[in-house]
Amino acid sequence: MTGRGQLGAALAVEWLKFRRARPVMFTSVFLVLGVPVMTVASVLSLEGANPLLAVKAEGVIGAGGWEGFFVGAGTISAVGGLLGFGVVTGWVFGREFTDGTVGSLFLAAVSRTATAAAKLLLILAWALAVAVALTFTLVAAGLLSGTAGGPGDPVIPVLTVKFLLITATTALLALPCAWAATLGRGYLAAIGAVIAIVVLAQLAAMVGLGGWFPFAAPGLWASQRGAGTDATTAVQVLLSLPLGALAAGLTLRSWHRLVLS
Repeated sequence: MTGRGQLGAALAVEWLKFRRARPVMFTSVFLVLGVPVMTVASVLSLEGANPLLAVKAEGVIGAGGWEGFFVGAGTISAVGGLLGFGVVTGWVFGREFTDGTVGSLFLAAVSRTATAAAKLLLILAWALAVAVALTFTLVAAGLLSGTAGGPGDPVIPVLTVKFLLITATTALLALPCAWAATLGRGYLAAIGAVIAIVVLAQLAAMVGLGGWFPFAAPGLWASQRGAGTDATTAVQVLLSLPLGALAAGLTLRSWHRLVLS
């Protein structure tokens, strides 16, 4: 079987497992519906009866409007997306180890490298679909709830593209969880890794290094308003590309060298 044939066969098998996976379904619903709901709730809290919540919300989304609406959504998505994408990535690469079925991979006609590549491609395709669906749902939530403003605001297209990029780059930053699940031989290692990454991202942002810490950059970019610093931070956000590629390469290498223990 050729390399392309092996990849096609691996994609078919992995897709059957992926589409039926509860972690994938739960995470998709959480991101596509949960982020818009939390964003609308944050905007509504500005005028709520609880002054403490109003102060906290104003610190994130400012005075509101579409810009504040997308700032809140981007901040939520940067953290929630990293957790959600990380959990799914860890499950996809760790389930065979946890379920004790990894031995069957050594008997299959498809190489382990092709299997790992298929997993990565499915995760990236799913993450892109989730990012697009979330972006459309978010805009619809802002229009239907009336919390963001009218449909004629000229900043909507720019903010929409920015939010889509934030969510997509966040998915790339979750790829190290694939390597963690492989090295740790189970998805619990990946869950621990993504929690540690979120904590480190918060610490990096607190000490002023967040822009150059790839895992914190999308959240910082999301929280910025205006054009004064966006160009610099956008470059920093692009560090997710080599980081994602490195994580994918290390994962493929580990699966190629995988041995039973």
